[in-house]
Amino acid sequence: MARILDSVIDEIQQRVDIAEVIGRSVPLKRSGRTFKANCPFHKEKTPSFMVNPEKQIFHCFGCGVGGNVFSFLMQHDRFTFPAASRQLADQLGITLEQQANDLPKQRNEEFYPLMDKASRYFERTLHTAAANQAHAYIKERGITEEACKAFRLGFAPEGWDHLRSAAGATGVSAQQLEAVGLLIAGKSSYYDRFRNRVMFPIIDVRGRVIGFGGRSLDGQEPKYLNSPETVLYSKGRQLFGLFQAKESIVAKKSVVLVEGYFDCVVLASAGIQNVVSPSGTALTPEQGRLLKRYAEQVILAFDADAAGEQATLRGIDVLVELGLQVSVAQLPQGVDPDEYVQQHGTAGFEKLLSESLSLFDFLLSIALKQHPQNRIEETVKAAQFVLPVIMRVPDAILRREYIHRLADRLHLDESAVLTELGKLDAKDSERKVRSRATENPPAGSSVRVTVKGPEALLVAMVLDAPQRWLQARTHLQVAQLQDAGLRQVLTIVDELCAATNNPQSITTAQIVSRLVADGEETLVTTLMQLLQSVPASDAVFEDCLRRLNERALQQRAKDKHEEIRLAQEAGESTNIQQLLSEYQQLMVQVKGG
Repeated sequence: MARILDSVIDEIQQRVDIAEVIGRSVPLKRSGRTFKANCPFHKEKTPSFMVNPEKQIFHCFGCGVGGNVFSFLMQHDRFTFPAASRQLADQLGITLEQQANDLPKQRNEEFYPLMDKASRYFERTLHTAAANQAHAYIKERGITEEACKAFRLGFAPEGWDHLRSAAGATGVSAQQLEAVGLLIAGKSSYYDRFRNRVMFPIIDVRGRVIGFGGRSLDGQEPKYLNSPETVLYSKGRQLFGLFQAKESIVAKKSVVLVEGYFDCVVLASAGIQNVVSPSGTALTPEQGRLLKRYAEQVILAFDADAAGEQATLRGIDVLVELGLQVSVAQLPQGVDPDEYVQQHGTAGFEKLLSESLSLFDFLLSIALKQHPQNRIEETVKAAQFVLPVIMRVPDAILRREYIHRLADRLHLDESAVLTELGKLDAKDSERKVRSRATENPPAGSSVRVTVKGPEALLVAMVLDAPQRWLQARTHLQVAQLQDAGLRQVLTIVDELCAATNNPQSITTAQIVSRLVADGEETLVTTLMQLLQSVPASDAVFEDCLRRLNERALQQRAKDKHEEIRLAQEAGESTNIQQLLSEYQQLMVQVKGG
């Protein structure tokens, strides 16, 4: 798909006034060299939203949102990056040049028939001999033929060009298929994104196929592969199964939220129709608002493991603030919703839903699990775990009732609990919500831990003055950094320095623009805020370099020690002497000798 030239993005970035753009939507008040305001992304009483015209970035100290002018339009006005670029280019009178490719300009509507054709291709392929394994797997999971047709399940055959060849025979170009995420551009040709997978079409509320999810059948990773972000599909704004479930949701005024595609389809096969899934992503505010159009109550039925518990807590944060009634189904440990319905039948699952824990009871159970009441301090922590969610409840009467019940269940003074709630301003609430979501994250979790230490400070100082990287890279390799996000930032700085004779012309906002697609722009603004508490002096910078080099030396010594141990176990006496000599030299350097 056509990509806007970096040079055009840089020109927009250099000419735009971020304070002016944000000021059209948010009342800004000057505070020294920056502007401040109440954050437009969360509720607060004390301004914690800052705009820095010099760096052309914004950052909220309350909820952590940040970025450049493109990021703001994407988050505040729900623009895609190309749409934000177009709007700013039009305002500035800049021609939006794009990297050349053969894809003609098309309205988004013209891609819908293409996606429908692809879906029908996958559906037909499911009923061929090549799909015997897929057909058997679907049957094994308890999916009826009716549900298979209702959800338009299909099969992407093993191989690199089946879809490309079939589509090409009907006059569809490879560039068109790439634009909707069905093909991937290789070095010399295009190849199918989905291979040997059960295919789940993602259908919008108007019944149009906009993307796909594919479940691996041969162990290839990831197990579930989704369409990338395209002109039609944005993962955080869609709910799998909503098109099929919306009439049942409206009739029951209730929706069951599950984690995966199979959960949805298996429950529908069992006659439980009001079920949707966020397609494996954490529930977003956009998805929550979509649910609110159809339902009054949401029953969360995520897996009863650590990851499912975290997904439930994040979902609660979103749904409660929207004023939806929330309850949580109590699935047994290690049992998915589709497994439960197969073991206990439709009546058993409906009974499980009817016995769901209320929002309050679920939160209290998690709070007491994390903070057993063996000391008063733990009891207070349990209350503090629940309070931020109570504060998000829009209904004042319900909020007061929760306070009464919390004080009663924890044997605390109600007026004291009420006072504590009153002290929680929006910034504290957001901070505590985020701390719950990141506390004891499950293995493999992508939740970012706050960057800190010498490598974070060094990268922050490079962002403040990119020419510093010219000094640092003679002593430091990007690969020495432990944090992947920090390595990515320095890689971009290195590329920008190589492309210009004047590193001082590189701006923080330029770097952010190149990070937007990977969701790391907030990391940059967080690093810039770090500098507010540390003097950006040459001495501090050199100290960071020294500490990072010391860490690298210590790691090399540790690795060499391990080589010696392995050589001793293998009886390689000749090698051991050489390794010992190298180890001693490293230890001399480590000790500063």
